[in-house]
Amino acid sequence: MLASHAPGGGYDAYARLYARHVGKHLPGQPSVTVRNMPGAAGVIMANHIHSQAARNGAVIGLAPGAIATAALFESPGARYDAREFTWIGSLNNDVSVIVSRADSPVKNLQDLFSKELIVGGAGASDNSVVHANILSRMFDAKLKLVSGYNGSGANVLALERGEVQGIAGWNYTSVVTMKPDWIRDKHILILLQMSLSRHKDLPDTQTILDLARNDNERKILQLIFTQSVIGRVVFAPPNIPAAQTKIMRAAFDKVLLDKDFLADAAKSRLEINGPLSGEKTEALIADLHRTPAPLVRDAIAILGKP
Repeated sequence: MLASHAPGGGYDAYARLYARHVGKHLPGQPSVTVRNMPGAAGVIMANHIHSQAARNGAVIGLAPGAIATAALFESPGARYDAREFTWIGSLNNDVSVIVSRADSPVKNLQDLFSKELIVGGAGASDNSVVHANILSRMFDAKLKLVSGYNGSGANVLALERGEVQGIAGWNYTSVVTMKPDWIRDKHILILLQMSLSRHKDLPDTQTILDLARNDNERKILQLIFTQSVIGRVVFAPPNIPAAQTKIMRAAFDKVLLDKDFLADAAKSRLEINGPLSGEKTEALIADLHRTPAPLVRDAIAILGKP
């Protein structure tokens, strides 16, 4: 199993969680080993799985839902058509949040548009960069982006050290997993949810959709953020034999009902929220790629080039 991000972050944790339990639901109960292949928010791993990984079910990956639209949105380096992958299922509907250090000048959402917040970012396709660009370009947020950190773990360490004052795209599940005490002790403030719906833990925190000023902006945001519904997605190379695909999807469905898996997830503070079957994931991605070209161009204009 390939993990799209470096050790220590949320994607690595979810990949290892899944790897610990899926083997017993596969024929022969194979052991599953995890290999990290970070870079470009999952695009490097997706390229590898698309063109180089064995197409017999022996190699799978876990990555952010953004890999499903990277090529659609003309993200640099995405050399694949996401519709060709074998989609096994998504473990979580991700809600990304914008956070600031409590000692920064930005104390609430309104401050984002009047006071500068220095935010850390990873690769060009990572939420921490993409979401910062959306807020700055679409809503004139006063964000100063410092990018180039090697994954969420390094980004969080930069925030802890005070190198940056916030993160503009940090999955809430990762916040809870990596730094639950920061929420408890109010070391960080959650300013906005970069998602289409509110997380159950954050009922009073606005979403990016609440900032939309007209119907066209709302449509652009819905297109961009539908990928977050796909969340932590498990997938395999193209052209896997139908029998193998059926086996892998059935195993995914069984994992989601596995009491040991659910207990392990709870112990590790890894949320399993709004999972999608392989069939539903595949259908959602196909639907995204049927988006009218003018709307896609509007989204690309907002996302911009790195």
